[in-house]
Amino acid sequence: MERDFQTTKIFDRNSMLLYEIIDPTGGDRQWVQLNAISPYLRCATVAIEDKTFWENQGFDVRGIARSALANLQGEARQGGSGITQQLVKNVVLPPEERAGEGRTTMVKVKEVLLSTEISRKYDKRTLLEWYLNTNFYGNLSYGIEAAAKVYFGKSAKDLDLAESAMLAAIPQFPKKNPFDSAVEAKDRQSLVLDLMVERSKSSVPGCNVTQKDSDNAKLQSLKYSGRTQRFNIKAPHFSVYAKERAIELLADYRGIGTEAATALVERGGLRIYTTLDLNIDNKAREIANQRVAALQADNKDVNNASVVVIKPDTGEILAMIGSLDYFNDNIDGKYNVATALRQPGSSFKPITYLELLRQGNSPATLFWDTRTTFPSGQDQPYVPENYDRKYHGPVLLRQALARSYNIPAVDALNRAGIGNVIRTAQKLGITDLNRGLDFYGLALTLGGGEVKLLDMAYVYSVFANQGTMKGVPRPKELKRPGFRELDPVAILRIDQDTRDPATGKQVTRTLYDFGGAPSQVPDLLGPNTRQVTWQLTSIMSDPQARAAAFGYPSSLDLADGRPAAVKTGTTNDYKDNWTLGFTPDVVVGVWVGNTDNHPMDKGITGLTGAAPIWNDVMNFLHEGKPQREFEQPEGLSQSGVCASMAWCPTARARSSRIGLCRGRSRDDKAPSSKSFR
Repeated sequence: MERDFQTTKIFDRNSMLLYEIIDPTGGDRQWVQLNAISPYLRCATVAIEDKTFWENQGFDVRGIARSALANLQGEARQGGSGITQQLVKNVVLPPEERAGEGRTTMVKVKEVLLSTEISRKYDKRTLLEWYLNTNFYGNLSYGIEAAAKVYFGKSAKDLDLAESAMLAAIPQFPKKNPFDSAVEAKDRQSLVLDLMVERSKSSVPGCNVTQKDSDNAKLQSLKYSGRTQRFNIKAPHFSVYAKERAIELLADYRGIGTEAATALVERGGLRIYTTLDLNIDNKAREIANQRVAALQADNKDVNNASVVVIKPDTGEILAMIGSLDYFNDNIDGKYNVATALRQPGSSFKPITYLELLRQGNSPATLFWDTRTTFPSGQDQPYVPENYDRKYHGPVLLRQALARSYNIPAVDALNRAGIGNVIRTAQKLGITDLNRGLDFYGLALTLGGGEVKLLDMAYVYSVFANQGTMKGVPRPKELKRPGFRELDPVAILRIDQDTRDPATGKQVTRTLYDFGGAPSQVPDLLGPNTRQVTWQLTSIMSDPQARAAAFGYPSSLDLADGRPAAVKTGTTNDYKDNWTLGFTPDVVVGVWVGNTDNHPMDKGITGLTGAAPIWNDVMNFLHEGKPQREFEQPEGLSQSGVCASMAWCPTARARSSRIGLCRGRSRDDKAPSSKSFR
């Protein structure tokens, strides 16, 4: 016999329940073994449904006759068809034969014959377990475990006598439940209690209820959980995301197609264990709410934030805050900003500079931060401006990126080539930017293209891994030439409890197992990938290099001087404010803004918007953990370059080691400034 359907549960990495997926065409069902069901409930069910259950061969002739007579006389129904017959009707017969005109005499005969056959094949405990797990108890609850949680907020094994009698009375008349018909439900409970006393006197197995027990249960005031308390969802944006990823994984990994995978997730009673750490997720949400509230108190006109936390050495998502409040319609809370397209501002610049480094430049490459006119392909040339509306003259690549100067960044994109930068971005993890080179232009490096916060955090995890992408293979239907081959990891394991048809025993099978060993794509950008990503990291983690623009210490600097590479981004229309950064242990990406896309107050800066959230989350994640440095790979040498010149050959100047050059001795002569232009 098949189980029809069961409710799937989603858990965090520590087995904390996040979400129960309710089949949109059915309800909630959670299978439990008979020994995990209260003895009171078992007794109550047999008492009201089928007093000869433990002795009959699948049906009770006298019970059928008695029920028919009682119905004709208008008396309370006491269960005529018996437990095994009802099990056949609920599970074995096709839907069209279960009610209405389909309940012909021939169908009823068929039901009796099947009940007899099933009784010969399976023992009574197995049949009772199946029955209790397939009954409908009203309010979208199928099976006694779901019913116990819907009405009383507890497991079926913890039901007391009064609660058991109340629930056992529901399947015959599901609308007469305590939520929808409290008075009638109480009357039905009393009937069940009386029958339990009667069955106990007749020595029915499992029933031992005295008249005193029954009287006390009738007087007991039951505490109901309430309709709204049943299906609470924790980490809602991630839970919905994890459900979608589980469908993709099963469709791809098991080769069953999307439709079958969807049905399996929604009706298969799966246990989906995810990468999320609920403690981290809750803390990140708390921090984001506190920081946005402070901005609101300062009249910064901002109402929302999003946070993503990724473990770079495996690609696992530890937290995903899609909005400050999933249930707040005023901020369109169900909209998941973490997976939505937004403009990243200057947080995109590291990708541009990484491509330039890959092409053979170094942190000592010289740029001229002066008024510069760039061809745009339009009627008017493109003349970028810096955030501070100033020019800073000759600057090194290290300074230009660390201080987030716009003009050198546009020059860097112009030198590297828009197409090359887009291709690098897509290899690193960006799944968009596919509208053609002319659409983006040189403003791409300043955040002119729309990307996802989750994708950007994944890109930064590649930086943290020195150019190695770690994660889970993308589903076949999502793979595209030139784009990333892996995805961040959301699912650790998917289990399903099934019943061996031969023995009737419950067994667990694993449908998917990440196994803790991520797939890897090393050297994404070629043989020098480790060197150039470390050069980039050395710039982004250099507090001295950025101090001229951001001050020191700032919200970009972690507690106790812990090394961290970080980049902010604010769009020129003040609609999006970003901070992304990483240590060797973790990547954190933060977005701050308004969901309806209206601008924030212009007082929002890279240091006052997303960065404080990033800083607080980072410090929380590293509390009590030893500091780790970014390991320098082989193939790099330091060059003595001072802040005011392209190259400083003197010993004094070499005390400020700003350039790190691949394959060049520190005593080699620097190229002339012309070669940098």
